[in-house]
Amino acid sequence: MLVGGDLGFLLSLVVAAFMAVFGPVSGFMVRRKWRYSVARRDEIKRLLVLASEEAARVELQAAEEYGYDYGYRCESLKEEDEVFVETPASSAPPPTISTSYSGSFN
Repeated sequence: MLVGGDLGFLLSLVVAAFMAVFGPVSGFMVRRKWRYSVARRDEIKRLLVLASEEAARVELQAAEEYGYDYGYRCESLKEEDEVFVETPASSAPPPTISTSYSGSFN
């Protein structure tokens, strides 16, 4: 059976139409998957930061229960506690330390 016409032009026209329709669709799908992967990676980083902060907070709370103080808070000093700093008995100025260097480099 003979087919009339040139199949080469028709085939290239079908391929061009296929690429014109499915090219942008596949591009949008790839772009969407890329954006979702970036958003997922950012969410994982955010959750890791939250988990590490929570672990540090739980560790501090456990240490406070056992009576350890890491010095992060000043709750141990209350309003009714007064801190007195005594001045030295002698009124002589403190000794000075010379910071000049008189030696030479060889």
